[in-house]
Amino acid sequence: MIDEILELLLDVVVEFIPNSVWKILAFVIGAVATAAGVLMLDESLWTGGALITVGLFLLTGSVISWFR
Repeated sequence: MIDEILELLLDVVVEFIPNSVWKILAFVIGAVATAAGVLMLDESLWTGGALITVGLFLLTGSVISWFR
């Protein structure tokens, strides 16, 4: 019951946020993840590489969606 209420609230909140806000949020999170990955390369190659990969994926996805 609580799960259904939370799902309904989340759906309502997500519906009211425009797509441009999600694109900007993905771009910012991608930039931060990429920067954090570059800084983490000295400590852990796997973690830094994973953060860079996720960050670049988010960055390129949001940039491509702006040009469509």
